Amino acid sequence: MKLKLLPILLLPIYAAFASAPIYDIEEQDLLVEIENKKPEVEKEIERQKKVAIKKLDDLAGEKLTPAPANRTKYVDPTYVLQQDIPKYDRFGKKVGVLYKKGYKFNPIDYLHATPADFIIFNPCNSAEALKVTEIMSEYEKESRDYMLVNSGCKNKDLKKNSFNGKVYFLTAEMKDKFKVEHTISIIYVDKEKKRIAVKEIATNEKTSN
Repeated sequence: MKLKLLPILLLPIYAAFASAPIYDIEEQDLLVEIENKKPEVEKEIERQKKVAIKKLDDLAGEKLTPAPANRTKYVDPTYVLQQDIPKYDRFGKKVGVLYKKGYKFNPIDYLHATPADFIIFNPCNSAEALKVTEIMSEYEKESRDYMLVNSGCKNKDLKKNSFNGKVYFLTAEMKDKFKVEHTISIIYVDKEKKRIAVKEIATNEKTSN
């Protein structure tokens, strides 16, 4: 008897649903949405492009001050091991210690060929640019290898002179590693002293930047 009453009791609920208004679910087409946002996206891409170009134009390498006088200083490249270097057999099994912590070695002792000299200068400084041009000529006559390194000359200004495309940019790591302070600085390996030499050359003219 109770089971027969169940459909009758549910009739008001069905009636309520049947009389409720029905709405269409409107979903914006994805392609239309993308098309509508296209101007906004293009504007943001253009903004980021301008920021990137400005950063590239302003790239100048680490800045140094002009050398006050001619001098040569030396950097000791000797390295001290901070931990043991293990020794392995041909099967990859650890069989002992190859070099113990605290072992000192000088990389210059293991050089088979002398690396190219680094000539660090500010290409935007007319006196330094002229002096480096002379130095380059001397190197080329002696068939010596060298690399030009820019310090302080913005990329957008570098494009206007003859050194464009011929120089690298001085990094903070290189500046700290070789303790470079001034331009012009020529960094080279002194095998006799077993040291890295940093030869500073003064031009007695302030940078234009």
